[in-house]
Amino acid sequence: MANTITKIEAQKRKGRFNVYVDGQYAFPISEEVLIKYRVFKGMEVDDQLIDKLKNADNISKLHSRALNYLAHNLRTEYEVRDKLADLSDDPDAINQVIDILVDQNLIDDQRYADSYVRTVVRERKNGPDWIRRHLKDKRVAANQVETALDHYYSADDVIEIGIEVAEKQLKRYKRDSAKMALNKTKELLMRRGFPYGDIEEIINQTDTDEMAEQDHDVIDQVAAKYFRQYAKLQPYERTQKTKQALFRKGFLMDDITIAIAKLTE
Repeated sequence: MANTITKIEAQKRKGRFNVYVDGQYAFPISEEVLIKYRVFKGMEVDDQLIDKLKNADNISKLHSRALNYLAHNLRTEYEVRDKLADLSDDPDAINQVIDILVDQNLIDDQRYADSYVRTVVRERKNGPDWIRRHLKDKRVAANQVETALDHYYSADDVIEIGIEVAEKQLKRYKRDSAKMALNKTKELLMRRGFPYGDIEEIINQTDTDEMAEQDHDVIDQVAAKYFRQYAKLQPYERTQKTKQALFRKGFLMDDITIAIAKLTE
């Protein structure tokens, strides 16, 4: 049985309307759906058409929320789905909105991966494995990740950026032994996503000339610190504890012996 739309009333919210059927409030509708389905006062509607309009309005609202979410940043399909799942428990509606956004080129995981790789290369802080971890968390397909890396993060970039990171970090480890400084730098490169197989090459090409005298410059100061720390121990035990601490810090035994001799002479 068909009923008649007797009133279409604008809501306070811009672009939203209340639809009355046979004098009674029936459902809300967006301007987009109103135009698309040519809804007008006096139009005859049955239950099937009303359900269709309600579903279309739900899609319209979800699409609008998705547009707001996408307004300031690129997002992956996974991120948009996750956001829409917080707003709706209708998987069919979510799928329809995703399809619309893909057709509008507003969701494109390859474009997201390309953009992210270019950003990381420009920042010159992290390696390709960092990118792989990030994009995996965003559920970007592995082949899309590798395509982006192949296009925008060359093997030369990996080495060059790795060297920049290594040199910057080594300057922060002036109070460590050369060995300890290098080990810390290798660990940092690993955490930053530089491939294990490239780290030795990065270190080999890193300027470490200033480190040649680093142990000699800092060992006396570090030795004195530990010697004070173990001041309450017997002389032999105090010396042994200090030697062990310095060895753990990466100092060479010959340098340790000379430093201890200075403290005990």
